[in-house]
Amino acid sequence: MVMIHKIRYFEAEKLSPGVFLQDVVNEFLAEKGENIIAVHPVMGDTLLIHYKE
Repeated sequence: MVMIHKIRYFEAEKLSPGVFLQDVVNEFLAEKGENIIAVHPVMGDTLLIHYKE
């Protein structure tokens, strides 16, 4: 089985009004579970998540 490494950006300014970055990221982390490799803050209100599938 081959695992593909992926990167996903989450930017607060691209979210709909009333939607919080932390809630979106927490939902993504729960969905990917143990496949999360790292979470990196990138400038202010942006997060980069490195995961595998």
